[in-house]
Amino acid sequence: MSPKSVIRRFSEEVVNKGNFEVLSELVHKDVRFDSSLAGVAPGIDGVREIFSALREGFSDAACAIEELVADGELVAERFTFTGTHANDFHGVPATGKRISMSGMAMFRVVDGRIAERWGVEDQLGLMRQLGAFNRS
Repeated sequence: MSPKSVIRRFSEEVVNKGNFEVLSELVHKDVRFDSSLAGVAPGIDGVREIFSALREGFSDAACAIEELVADGELVAERFTFTGTHANDFHGVPATGKRISMSGMAMFRVVDGRIAERWGVEDQLGLMRQLGAFNRS
């Protein structure tokens, strides 16, 4: 499976469907998964925590890949995450609001599995959409 195919399958199965059973097929057990979520466990358990929290907070969580570019084992992704804020997320009670958050990530895929991921998401914009704080 090509590195781009691994990222496409990860996005579809894990993020969009919540199918965590495939994590061991797609992610190295000691993956370095850069996340702004504090207190997340290292490795594959941390990846499960991140996407469980997103799917819990946003009832119809979905990630649309806007662009995917690969160079060897590195894959760059530009994406849009959408969902409806149905449950508590980062301490913000459910608002019922539909959100959209853009982001970019760089993955390193080794032997058909994600070994590393670094990402930047517009979490400030997300929290503004949820009304977590006022604009100044």
